[in-house]
Amino acid sequence: MKNFVLALATITTALVAGLFYAFAVSVNVAFAQLPDAAYITATQAINVAIVNPAFLVCFLGAPVLLPLATWLSARPVFTRRSWYLLAATVVFVVGSFGVTIIANIPLNDKLAAFQVNGASAEQLHSMRVAFATPWNNWHTVRTLAGIIALVLLVMACLQRDAKSESRKA
Repeated sequence: MKNFVLALATITTALVAGLFYAFAVSVNVAFAQLPDAAYITATQAINVAIVNPAFLVCFLGAPVLLPLATWLSARPVFTRRSWYLLAATVVFVVGSFGVTIIANIPLNDKLAAFQVNGASAEQLHSMRVAFATPWNNWHTVRTLAGIIALVLLVMACLQRDAKSESRKA
């Protein structure tokens, strides 16, 4: 059970980190070249489309599975694997999940309320700048946190668990 939960935590974290990374190195790069109205419309569409079962299972699963994997690993004794898992949990929950909830989603909500039709060029540009600059900065934070959490999880996966260590001794 312990290894199964660890595998699920690693997979869900990897998928979220991979999504954030792919977005940073492809979608954001392409969107930077769009005119303001097209950028806002496309971003609004993505913000609606991303809320789907495949994304939600991973995005909500990782912050549940990471602490569970940490707790299971720490029983009966806190090991090196447990420390890696604890670090991965904190980094992901605060840096990826927390940043998304506290920073990116409120920005998405503000953008969703903006009406592109009828907006002047100046209004479109102002909205884009007000959205894109902080959103991209926070996206960088959550992407790096996701990657760091994944590296820590891989390190945890490479560690022997307490049972293996006690048999070895």
